[in-house]
Amino acid sequence: MPAKTDYSRKTKWQTEPYRGERGVGGNLVYSGDTLLDKHLFVHCVSPAGFDWGPDASYEKASQLAIALLAPHKGVDFAIENYHLFAENYVRRELTADSWEIKRRDYRSKEYLRAIDGRDYPDNSAPRPKDVPDLEDVDLDSITYAEELALAEKYDGVLWTNGNRRDNLRRLLDIWNGKKDPSTDPVSSGTLYRLHGLDIPTNARRTLVKEFDTMGELAAWAVSERHHARLTGISEATAETIREASIGFVQYFGGADHIPEYDGKEINLPDVISKDQSQQTLSGIHDDTA
Repeated sequence: MPAKTDYSRKTKWQTEPYRGERGVGGNLVYSGDTLLDKHLFVHCVSPAGFDWGPDASYEKASQLAIALLAPHKGVDFAIENYHLFAENYVRRELTADSWEIKRRDYRSKEYLRAIDGRDYPDNSAPRPKDVPDLEDVDLDSITYAEELALAEKYDGVLWTNGNRRDNLRRLLDIWNGKKDPSTDPVSSGTLYRLHGLDIPTNARRTLVKEFDTMGELAAWAVSERHHARLTGISEATAETIREASIGFVQYFGGADHIPEYDGKEINLPDVISKDQSQQTLSGIHDDTA
């Protein structure tokens, strides 16, 4: 089984065309010359296998929909849309005992009309409220669907750059004291990836030059009232820095993990802790602007 968020269109799961056949041995679906993986690691709806056509159960049609969508459309798309694809395409368009789907079929007008929403069955993929707290989850065994729900649950404090599963592990390590982001060196690459910190290159260079660690930078960024006092930071850039507080909070796994600035209390009226992790800091600077 591949690492969950390392799944991509370039993996061994993608071979074309797809074809299905009914036989005495059951319903077989091939990816090229190889049996199509059920993709239970994406979302497990029917461990028993695939089916298609109007008499197919919703569960088996859904599992086939997931397996057909994920390689071509991506895992997140498959999780969010498999229920429509299963009902409006797998059960309504794949009516013969044998069929074949090629890459170009996903772009055809007939395909687009078929999945455009004739019926809207329930999506059984877990939502944020359905998954346990991060501390109670085995990140090595969850499905993609559970991973996506966890990421949505902790959106306000989850670093979003790179591998999503690794970012969840990173967040848990911060909460458990195994990782301290405040000691990370300040680099242009990190600042470029910080959510909301869309500042000019010369301004990023200024921050890299003036601050040694991310802890020093974050403390200054979220609590200093007059960022433009720093040489090389314009008023416009200062405003962007103030508005980028959510990016720093995500990097640190919560506002309560950002160090204090110059011995003063950090003025974060809507502090996010791991117990309030779904909240955002949309109004974080209302009292500090």
